[in-house]
Amino acid sequence: MTKKKQPQPIDTGGGAYIGGDVKAGGDFVGRDQVIITGDGNVVGDQSSATVIKQVTEGATLAEFLRLLAELRQALPAAGLDPDTAEVIEADVQVVEEQAQKEKPSTAVIVAKLKSIAEVLTASGAVATAAQKLLPVAQQALTWAQQLFH
Repeated sequence: MTKKKQPQPIDTGGGAYIGGDVKAGGDFVGRDQVIITGDGNVVGDQSSATVIKQVTEGATLAEFLRLLAELRQALPAAGLDPDTAEVIEADVQVVEEQAQKEKPSTAVIVAKLKSIAEVLTASGAVATAAQKLLPVAQQALTWAQQLFH
């Protein structure tokens, strides 16, 4: 006569326990599923955390123009094809001209900077050096949205 195995107690503290194979077709949540969006969030259970958030508020027009000049100067070394570099150069020039007007067009500035970022993203696989320009273009877009709203 074979002895029947007695079930062993398992204490998971409230989490799930699976005693065999499982194939989940999506998320498997053993207890509480917490989805966090936004920035600067801290989640914990009697824990602490330090959140360091970079703030770009207070960018000046001079800093913005300096950032555009940096982008323009880095273009020749970016490894982009001449047509792409020419398009980006023209967009940077339009942004610089708009930014210095008495009443700059936010729509034009933001559209041109978004276009630059998209072109750099699309050309990234071809020109790795172009990826170094992408954060500069994205920073310019962030500052433009703060300066020209």
